Amino acid sequence: MEWIKQANIKKSFFSITALFLLIGVILGIASFFGCVASRDNLSTSGQFTVDFGKISPSNPSIQVTGLSNDWRVMAISVFQIVLPVLFVILSLLLADLVFYRIKLKKPLAILKSSAERIQRQDLDFTVEKCSDDELGTLCSAFEMMRTELLKNNQELWRQMEERKRLNAAFSHDLRNPVTVLKGSAKLLEKELKQGALTAQKAEDTIALITQYAGRIENYVEAMTNAQKLEELKCIPKLTHWRILANSLKDSLTLLNVNMEKKFEFSSRGEDREIFADQSIIQCTAENLVGNALRYAKEAVSVDFTYKQDRIVLTISDDGSGFSSTILQKGATPFLRDDLADGQEHFGMGLYVCRLLCEKHGGSLSLKNTPNGAKAIAVFSVLNP
Repeated sequence: MEWIKQANIKKSFFSITALFLLIGVILGIASFFGCVASRDNLSTSGQFTVDFGKISPSNPSIQVTGLSNDWRVMAISVFQIVLPVLFVILSLLLADLVFYRIKLKKPLAILKSSAERIQRQDLDFTVEKCSDDELGTLCSAFEMMRTELLKNNQELWRQMEERKRLNAAFSHDLRNPVTVLKGSAKLLEKELKQGALTAQKAEDTIALITQYAGRIENYVEAMTNAQKLEELKCIPKLTHWRILANSLKDSLTLLNVNMEKKFEFSSRGEDREIFADQSIIQCTAENLVGNALRYAKEAVSVDFTYKQDRIVLTISDDGSGFSSTILQKGATPFLRDDLADGQEHFGMGLYVCRLLCEKHGGSLSLKNTPNGAKAIAVFSVLNP
């Protein structure tokens, strides 16, 4: 019976139907010949009586009359026709019931239960594959759909949580500039009412207000760019690995023109065409190299490798390394390094790189080495 469970639906249906139909035909034939035999027995074994009342001189013969068996013969004749048809019909009905119980009942119950749970947004289960037939394939398709829905829901949840953290960090960083602006405005108003406002004091206060207003403007721009990046879609295109590596080398070399630090670029990988989003890889590399050039003492090295459907970009510098805060919290938005050199930035570079790597099916990892810091960006070679 196990082979029927594993066979395809068409083969199983015809096998079960043929088996039960054969049994029905055999029983029908047996009933037919049984009825024939019973009818013959009745015809040869009747009961007889002698009618003496009709003996007379003119009618000296003895009349023998047999008791009638016509109703039994008629009944057997009806059964002779009805029973074979009945056995065939019953065999087909039983074949349908057995086929439903063996092939359809369990898969349909699994699919119904899965559809109801998916409709309730309950994705924490596994769709069991009960056989290797078409319904088993359908169960596997349901499981793939459930997995993708769960993955998408988790990604949406992660994005929502990321957006909440981004908004919280943005609000926190805006609090101080807004406080300074409010304090400066109140100070101007107070001194203006008291008549103690001098031209120099007004000029200094206005300069401070202008400075912090520009800072808020930069914050808003950084926030807008971050939200745009979250909505960015990865669009892989066919490109040649060697062309991609040379293009990246040229653009990264230009970043070091004004920094005047030792810059090394190396690339390894099979010389072939691949599907990748060059803009995402380029943007990630430029952010990481720019960050490394800012903190490096003398040298920055870049290793660009393609192997087994993965592109790995490794950027190393000889600086002081990542702070414990960055290593602990990772590439989160508006997280600035305590070792910053005083340049104006908002802690968005590593967050943007991590976001871009994830868009390309990869990841970003940060670590310190005995000689400085190392950032490793991984990109998956995608299908179009």
